[in-house]
Amino acid sequence: MKTFKLIIVFCCCFYSANLFAQSPQAIEADLLRIFKRVNYYGSHKKEWKAIDSLEKMNKIFGFKLKYYTSKYPGTINYPFTELVKERVVIATSADGLFRTYSWDTRLGSTGYDFDNVLQYKVSGKVSSSLKMDSVGKKHNPVYWYSKIYTLKANNKVYYLAAYNSVRSSVDATQGIQFFTIENGKLNGTVLLVKTQTGMHSKLYFDYNFLSVVNMKVIPTIYYDAKTQSIHSPLVNAKREVTRDYIVYKFTGKYFERVKN
Repeated sequence: MKTFKLIIVFCCCFYSANLFAQSPQAIEADLLRIFKRVNYYGSHKKEWKAIDSLEKMNKIFGFKLKYYTSKYPGTINYPFTELVKERVVIATSADGLFRTYSWDTRLGSTGYDFDNVLQYKVSGKVSSSLKMDSVGKKHNPVYWYSKIYTLKANNKVYYLAAYNSVRSSVDATQGIQFFTIENGKLNGTVLLVKTQTGMHSKLYFDYNFLSVVNMKVIPTIYYDAKTQSIHSPLVNAKREVTRDYIVYKFTGKYFERVKN
């Protein structure tokens, strides 16, 4: 019965989206209306039935965001200022062809729980994918994308998407995931890092979040376009983030660690 009701809600959303959205401003207004409900129910999770409403609003928001960003090409360049004010995190590549939308579902019990919509543009047409976590199941992953770097090599454009995750006060992750657009599709499993354990589509480190909470400037993983190198903070045996960095240099085919 719950599933049937959700299908009805999605059908109504689809109808209203077709009827309502004509401009980026109108699209944002519709999304903002729903997302404010996400934040409202997220602030009242302990109240009766609030968690059910929170789950429903998250699904509706994700559905509408995916719909709009796959139907209207102009959305990939629109700033969505009001959504950003409500803490939707938006990262866009320098060439304007790849964008990520991340939001806290407010469903996390000990940390942040994020869902993402990934949007890309090919030959003037936009497409989107919705990366939603399953409520009640092990979330993999639950992070938000904060910045997108660009690397041109091997006759391709690679997108290096920096991401973050805070699952509890002692369990956090920073990393970079590699994407490219090929054959009209977004590929998020590009093997662009070579380590002693093989080839990987991500470069990341886990750490104790308490080790950075008192830092004025938190060390973060980043890509240096001038040297074509990724700098990743060194984590000690206690899972504490230090001020030292490990460097991975692009060799022409993939990134490899540089000996300090």
